[in-house]
Amino acid sequence: MVDIVEIYVHWYAGRSKSQVSASLRADRKTVRKYLAPAEAAGITPGGPPMSEAGWAKLLKSWFPELAGRRPNQVREEIEPHRDHVKGLLETTTVTTIHQRLRDKAS
Repeated sequence: MVDIVEIYVHWYAGRSKSQVSASLRADRKTVRKYLAPAEAAGITPGGPPMSEAGWAKLLKSWFPELAGRRPNQVREEIEPHRDHVKGLLETTTVTTIHQRLRDKAS
């Protein structure tokens, strides 16, 4: 499952919905679903910098049913791969690294 915050990060950085979908291996309908409230609020890609924590806060207000998710779960799963991940962190987000490791294990 794709980290929903990652959808916002990629989109806000200027990727199209199709690019976000392909990059994160998420269904385009899912990407549209989660981006709809941001677009309705007038948020457009390339605006003032927004942290992942900022997106997570907005996400919880738009989708309160997601509030029970454990934010550190991804980090716990990466821990056994610490040395490999350390090098990747210079250019890649934690969520993307998690997805790549999961895909590699499959």
